[in-house]
Amino acid sequence: MQNDYRKEIKLKIAITLNLLLAKKKKASTEKLRKEDIVDSYNEIALNADIRKATVSDTFNARTIPNSLTLIEIVEAMDFNLNDFGKVYDSITTNQIIEFNKK
Repeated sequence: MQNDYRKEIKLKIAITLNLLLAKKKKASTEKLRKEDIVDSYNEIALNADIRKATVSDTFNARTIPNSLTLIEIVEAMDFNLNDFGKVYDSITTNQIIEFNKK
């Protein structure tokens, strides 16, 4: 039971981060200068001063990040925990199922 709960958390974190990244990418094509937008795993890793593999593992639900790593990733994308929490809380079971299929 606890493993299922941890897996759901890991998936919801990954989905949330991917949605926030998609939002950043959309913003970069709409109005902001490309160089002002952090929209890749590499740029996130550089801004957060963490390994690119850590970012990739988190975005692809291979690991549950510790709280510091999660905060660093979120802030490296120019979001805050409130932004993260709103998206995280809105994740549906269908989104989890679809992400898990990938």
